Parts: sequence; C-alpha cells; structure tokens
Amino acid sequence: MTTDDKAARFQRWARFVTTAPMMLSRHLWVWPVLGAIVLALVGLWVRDRVVSATRMELASRLQTLLNADVAALRLWFSERQSDARSFASNLSIQSAVAELVELAQTTDATEDVLANSDAAKRLALNLKPMMDAHEYLDYVVLHPDRRVLASPYRRLVGHPAPRSYETFMWRSLRGELAVSRPLAREATLSQRAEGPLMFVSAPVKSNSGRIIAVLALRMKPEEEFTRIFSVARMGETGEAYAFDHRGVMLTASRFDDELKRRKLIPDAPESTAILNMRLVEPESTGAVQKGGSRAHEPRLTRMAASALTGEEGYDVWGYPNYRGVRVVGAWTWLPEYGMGVATEVAASEAFRTFYLLRQAFIVLFLLLALSGLGIFAFTLWVDTLQDSIRKDALGFRRLGQYVLLQEIGRGANGMVYRAQHALLRRPVAIKLLSPDLTNEDTAARFEHEVQITSQLTHPNTVAIYDYGRTPEGLFYYAMEYLSGIDLDQLARKFGPQPEGRVIHILRQVCGSLAEAHRVGLIHRDIKPANILLTKRGGLCDVVKVLDFGLVKARHAHPPDKATANAVVGTPHFIAPEAVLNPNGVDPRSDIYSLGAVGYWLITGKTLFESNEVEQLLDGHVHDEPKRLSQRLGRNIDPVFERIIMSCLSKKPDNRPPRVEVLEAALADCVPEPAWTTQDAEKWWSGNLTKADTVNSTPLAQKTLVIAPRGWYT
Repeated sequence: MTTDDKAARFQRWARFVTTAPMMLSRHLWVWPVLGAIVLALVGLWVRDRVVSATRMELASRLQTLLNADVAALRLWFSERQSDARSFASNLSIQSAVAELVELAQTTDATEDVLANSDAAKRLALNLKPMMDAHEYLDYVVLHPDRRVLASPYRRLVGHPAPRSYETFMWRSLRGELAVSRPLAREATLSQRAEGPLMFVSAPVKSNSGRIIAVLALRMKPEEEFTRIFSVARMGETGEAYAFDHRGVMLTASRFDDELKRRKLIPDAPESTAILNMRLVEPESTGAVQKGGSRAHEPRLTRMAASALTGEEGYDVWGYPNYRGVRVVGAWTWLPEYGMGVATEVAASEAFRTFYLLRQAFIVLFLLLALSGLGIFAFTLWVDTLQDSIRKDALGFRRLGQYVLLQEIGRGANGMVYRAQHALLRRPVAIKLLSPDLTNEDTAARFEHEVQITSQLTHPNTVAIYDYGRTPEGLFYYAMEYLSGIDLDQLARKFGPQPEGRVIHILRQVCGSLAEAHRVGLIHRDIKPANILLTKRGGLCDVVKVLDFGLVKARHAHPPDKATANAVVGTPHFIAPEAVLNPNGVDPRSDIYSLGAVGYWLITGKTLFESNEVEQLLDGHVHDEPKRLSQRLGRNIDPVFERIIMSCLSKKPDNRPPRVEVLEAALADCVPEPAWTTQDAEKWWSGNLTKADTVNSTPLAQKTLVIAPRGWYT
C-alpha cells in the first residue's frame, strides 16, 4: 500500500469519526436501531455460549441419570438372584425337588402323579411363605429335559415348558443365576395371568452337588422392574426405559395413555408399552405400498439404532423418539442381561432456560427496533409538518425582507423567483432550496454555493446580496436580478453564432473564471445554461457566470463530502480527467468545458451527440470531436478554430495552461467580420426586448453527480 493510499484511508476514517456523531445527533432514531443491532449481536454470542454450556450440562445430567438407572437395575437383578439362590439352597426345597426328579424318571410319572405327590405338596408348603415375603407370584420347577415338574397350576405339570423359558433355563442348568427379560403372555404359566411376566431362576442341586433341576420364581415386570426406571428421570417429560435386541420396550411408559389414544399400543386396561411398543419413528411406520404391503421397514430411533449396535452414547442435539417428540437422551447396552437402557427428556424442556433467555432477547430486540421505528416515524411526521409549513410560507409570498413576485426558473434542487426588497425596492432574484429537498446535506451544499459565490466580485460573475433561513426552515439567497438569455437557449433559438460574438462572450467568461482560479476555486460545471447574456448599464452582451454550486477548492482538505470521489458535471461539457479521476480536476478542466461551450455556440451542436450518459462520457475520454469547419461545412478563422480545438485536447497539458492565456489568445484573434457594440445593440433590439425565462433544461444541459454505482441528476 502506497503512502497516498494510506493517507486517503486515514482521511476517510477521520471524516467518518468527525461526521458520525453529528449524524447520530441529528437522527435520534438511529440510536435504538444501533442498540437493537448490538443486542442482536450480543444475543447471538450469548446464545452460542448458553447453548454450548447447556448441552455440556445436559450431557452430564443424562449420563448421571443413566448410570443411576443401570446401577439400580444391577442391584435389583442381584437381589432377585439372591432370592432365587436362597430358595434353591433351602434343604427342604432341595429335598422335595430331588424326590420330584426321581418320581419323574418312573414310567407312571403322569400329571396327576407329580401334582398329587407328597414332594409337590411339601414344595408348595415351603415356598409359599417365602414367596409371599418377597412378593413373587408363583413358581415353576423345570427338569433338564424341559418338563414342568411342579407348579401351582396342575394342568401344566408334566408338560414341556414354553420355548421362551430357554432364555433363563439353560443358564441355570449351567449353574448360573439368571433373570429373564419380560416375556409375552403366551409364555406365561396360566391363562389367567395377565400381561407380560419375568422370571428369576437358580439351579437346584442334589446332596452330591449335581444340578438336578431349575427353580424359577415368577414376577410382574410392570411392578418392580418398571418402578426402577420411574425413579431417576428428568422433569415432566423425562423417562427411562429398557428395550430388547429388536428395539421392543421391556418396561411401561409414563405416556401409556397417550400411546393408547394414538393407537400405538392396544387400547385395553391391562395393556402397557411392555412388549407392545417398538422404538421406531412414528412417521416411518406409515409408508405403505400399493396393495397394503409396507414400502420399507420402520426406522429405529436414533437412540435405539445406536444402542443395538452395542454403542454407549448420548445426543444433546435432539432426535425424534418413539412418540415423534424431539428429545435428547443417553443410552447403553447391557450384554449380560441382553437389553438396553435409555433415559430421555423432551428438548423443549431440556432447553427451557435457553428458550426463555432467547425470548427475552427477542422481546428486547423488538422493543428497541419498534422504538427506532417509532422515533423514525415521528421524525418523518415532523419533517412532513415542516415541509407543509415551508410550502405554506411560500403561499404568503414573503421571505424575510423580500417579497416574491414571480417564479422565473426551476431546477433539480430549487426554484428561482423574481423578487423585490421590501424597503429598498431593489429587484433581486431569489434562489430557494426546494422544501421537498430541504435536509442537512442539501442545505450544506446550498450554503456552500452561497459562500463560494459571495467571495467573487468580478463583474462577469453573478453578485450575491444576501443569504438567510426563514423561521419555517426555508433556505434562500438573494442575487442580482438578470434579464436576458442563457447560451443554451441562444444557440437553440437563434442557431450558430458569429465568430466575433463567440470570442466576445468567451473572453468575458475567462475573466470570471480567472478570478475564481486565482483564489483556488474550480467551477466544474461550465456549460451554456450557466452562462447568461444580459444588458447592464446600457451595455449589451454582458456575460454573467452562474451556479457555483459544484465549485471545488483546489487544495480543500477534506474534500466536499457531497462530491468526493464522484464524477460531477454535465455530460456534454465535462472534461475527460473529471471522468477518469474526479479528484484530479484543475483549472484546465474548466478550460475544456469552456472550449465545449465555444463549440456549441459556433456550430449549434455539442461535441458528441447521444442520449446515453455512458456513451457521452466515453466520447470525451476516447473520441476526437470533428473540427469546427468540418462540422459547419464551411471555413472559419483558422486561428480561432485552433484555439477552440486546443481547449478540447484530451491531455490537460496540451490545453492553454490558464484562462488568462486563453483570454489573451482570443484577444489576438480578429475574425471577419468583428463583433461590435453596434452589432450587439442591434441584435438585442431586434431579437430580445425582455428576459426569456427557461423553466426546464434538456439532458444536454443537466448537471449530473455520478457516483460509482449510478447516475444522479
């Protein structure tokens, strides 16, 4: 980065620092809007931190609850296995079971023989008080060949046990203590038994230590087994449960009633989620093919799919559970019991604190935004009211000490009135900033134009008398009233002008610009519409240079913010360097524009004819205009033609270096015929007896402020 680039960047930063407080003080509505933006940014930062901390805390709590559930489950299994070991090692029970095994080996061991034997009666008598004390439902004694040797239900005695009993029977025959998972109703020992059941089993040994049978004690899982998972759970939506290798729930759900209403489990009083509810996402169960067959297998929940692969983990980002509710959870698989355990809670409850905090930030953000909008609306209302007052003030035809007589001109930024000083009775022209455009920026530019123009005293520069602002907020300045015609209308109405008259006009413009350039001011908008021909003190063809609104100080620091880094000027009369480097214009740029004015007066045409701004600017930068004689189709004074064409050189170094040099060159040029005072008086008396007022300006004469992204008149 060069030193100039660094200096320019520093200037832009310094300008922002100095102007930002002023802007903010003028626009109070910006403060709450800025507050809302800052709050939104802070809210996003806080949200990320809160969500991250909440997820970490939630993961810790879920794993703690899961570990508590697993520990309680292991303890409960251990207690049940201890009960089974105690029962099976009781000598009376061992003796009764040994007799039943011997009896079963005889050929006449029928159901009645086994059920009515003294051994069966002693077994029932010894087991009953022990089962009542530990809340077991009943019992079953199984022979190694899978026959039922004893049970409270006689019709089952002597028959093979259900195949599902093998899940615990074979382990006990190997000498282990086993607890079965919940078994379906078809696997129970009695048709009167309702709902799924569980068994805890232990081997029964003979006096010699040989395993001769299996004693299994029956219990209901929805009582003690399910109760284990109902203790350690979170809040109102949290639950813990167990499931098997197929993803089928082995415990009741705290949402059984909801599952029944949604027909996800049978709607019967004794029905629960145990063995009736599979852990699949509800929406994945509804896809069926034409004809009634299912389009695809239901999709297991995120938790179940992970646990069934043997993984232990957690998810605090959220996933749909078997009810279709978005939850967070933790899970593990217990291979020694052939089941998985999970704990879950609804994400809406888990993140309730975060949601409340987010709502608070949203409310504050909306309040600040609404405050900003309210202040902005109030500001617009006040501005509208002020505009109305300003327009009403014009209706009284009075601005300070000036009485407005007639509107004589209207431009992009304001109007010009013919007026009269109330006391001096002196006619003046009042330039008035349009009430619709009155704001700080336009007022500053308007004031800048007055201050610059008032410094100039050359007789060919319009004189400024006064400047003011009415109580209603109308900005105006009073200048000398000029009757006449501008050079734009001169060529349009009366065609190409004689060379002598053009030289006479251009020399006067040079005099006005010479004073401006000497004090370091560049006009930047020299064009026919800004040069007026009038009669002053009995003299005709007196030139007055108008509109110093875009004037630029050659060494201004910082640049005028209204035109900094922008192409300014009139497309048909702008210098090439003003297009390529707007901040690099100098007095030679005004000389180029003045040469284009001379070209217009001689030919009645502009340098380049187009209605497209881009094409005009490109022409000034790259294309050479036709020579005057070629454009007119006749010869003109060669010295004068050379002077004008030198002013139109693309390179500023090839133009006259100063307007004084240009004025001297024009003075030495003596065309035939010369333009005399008598010629001027004759023209004025024959063609123009009073001022011609122009109310609109064609594209060729419109001043543009050309920003990098567009064109603005």
